[in-house]
Amino acid sequence: MKDTNLSILSKKATGLFLIIGICIIFIMHTIFMPPFLTTIGMLLLLLIIALFLHRPLWGFLTLIVLRTSVDFFSSHFSLHVTETLALNIASILAITLIATSSILLIVYRKDILRIPLLLPFILLIIYTAISYFYSIDKVSTFQETLRLLSIFMSFSAAYILCIKIPTARTTIIATILLASILPLSFALFQLVSGTGFSDNIGTDGRLFGTFKHPNAFASFLIIIIAVLTYRVFALHQANTNTNLTKILLFFTIAVLLLTFSRGGWFALIIFFTIFSLLRAPKLLFVTVGMVVVLFFTSQTVHDRIEDIYNPPADSSIRWRVQQWKNAVAAWRLSPIYGYGAGTEIAIHEQEQGFYAGNPYTHNDFVKSLQETGIIGLSLFVFLLGMTLTLLIKKYRYLDAGNKKLFVLIVIILFVAEIGFGMSSNIWRSTAVQWLLWTLVACALSIEAHKNMKLL
Repeated sequence: MKDTNLSILSKKATGLFLIIGICIIFIMHTIFMPPFLTTIGMLLLLLIIALFLHRPLWGFLTLIVLRTSVDFFSSHFSLHVTETLALNIASILAITLIATSSILLIVYRKDILRIPLLLPFILLIIYTAISYFYSIDKVSTFQETLRLLSIFMSFSAAYILCIKIPTARTTIIATILLASILPLSFALFQLVSGTGFSDNIGTDGRLFGTFKHPNAFASFLIIIIAVLTYRVFALHQANTNTNLTKILLFFTIAVLLLTFSRGGWFALIIFFTIFSLLRAPKLLFVTVGMVVVLFFTSQTVHDRIEDIYNPPADSSIRWRVQQWKNAVAAWRLSPIYGYGAGTEIAIHEQEQGFYAGNPYTHNDFVKSLQETGIIGLSLFVFLLGMTLTLLIKKYRYLDAGNKKLFVLIVIILFVAEIGFGMSSNIWRSTAVQWLLWTLVACALSIEAHKNMKLL
């Protein structure tokens, strides 16, 4: 029977765990004298782990929200374990998620084989780990393996929690919307204060929220827009007032537009076009009308779109095409195995020189091809393809209603993010991937008890 108050440890056991943990941290602080912020960080991690052990769903969601809130700072601050070993915030949160999710999987080990996409994920993780042995940058390959493992764990933990807790999907959706408050607030401050991102191509003031780059923020906003769209139509079906949700949706779309991320705009058009054709035809006219109005009323939008079909010599479109050509040329020197997962920067420096400019490929598929060769790209495409296959299968299996609507939204969102990845490295944005695969897990967990066959 499903447990609405799922716990790994009781209150007393969790309290004992906290006391022992605090004592250990105090002893370590006394002996090794780490920086004060390091000790505070360790105490916060201890609290998150304790929360996870007593209430796994809330601990899991705390990690998800934290990751989106500190993405910009994730590589700026480090937790110094020793004088020579330091872990940045991103690595610490990834390790914490992996550790806590592993505990959850051990406790519910009988359900592991029920997790869909187990084979595609494991094959990709194993090959990523194997590439360490021939990698030209072993540290980056290790980090990429850890990052990929954290994505798999976010998916697996979310799936287990959803099949064990009836209200988990609703709670996760609400928490994802809650997680948007801080990034959107930062974006609003950037807009008002004029402190947005400048990419030196004539577009200053691009909003980036709490993320490292406007493209990553735009990818995050696509997820928020998808969830808000689901809420609007779900509330409408329940004859509930949708005005506030619609306002939040329009505001989020406006912020996305102000990231000036063409990949984000493209993903937004993909999302609403497909959704309009399948569920709400009137939205198609709104989508087309919005694009036309913005093209003729905003000079910046006009220039960004015109660059796509008539790019000037210094356009980022031409630069991207050249980056793809360089990446394919490098791949041809090692077509089967590549150079090792996560070695994009090292490949660029090796082939183009250390001062050859921006080293990022800005295409998830080309990046995968050059780093891990035909084998790695095939496994990556296999994972994405199987995900879409199972989501579509789930959609066809369900009867009409909010559950079917939710799965449809996730399918379209997944397609939109893949489209976004054609011009940006969305796959390497860990915060976005945790959210995206959590939603995929929520969709695939719907009515899983009816023994629908999933890979």
